[in-house]
Amino acid sequence: MIVDDNADVRFLIRAILEDADADVVVVGEADGVRAALESIDALDPDVVVLDAVMPIVNGFEAAPMILARRPAQKILLCSALVDDEVRAKAEQAGIRECMSKDDMDAIPGIAVRLALDGAP
Repeated sequence: MIVDDNADVRFLIRAILEDADADVVVVGEADGVRAALESIDALDPDVVVLDAVMPIVNGFEAAPMILARRPAQKILLCSALVDDEVRAKAEQAGIRECMSKDDMDAIPGIAVRLALDGAP
């Protein structure tokens, strides 16, 4: 599941995932945490690809909301900048992994690895 406020970025991530050799299926998209929470149970994604910077509720705030509803949900945070501070904030929010938007081609591999990782 892709959660990003920018439709063009959602399109790009979907295209990268659909073009990947990995066995990845995009089950849905949301333009923010509200829309994500409304559909996440029905979609039952293995991994949520979550934008770090969104209006109203950012990714660091959205992750605990998602995890409160689905404690074992695996979340991959995409951020323009990934440094030690971002990693620490992500870990504190329960996010499994962070990646830079400069490396979007890595999303399929990371998503598959997270999906296959049995540990919450």
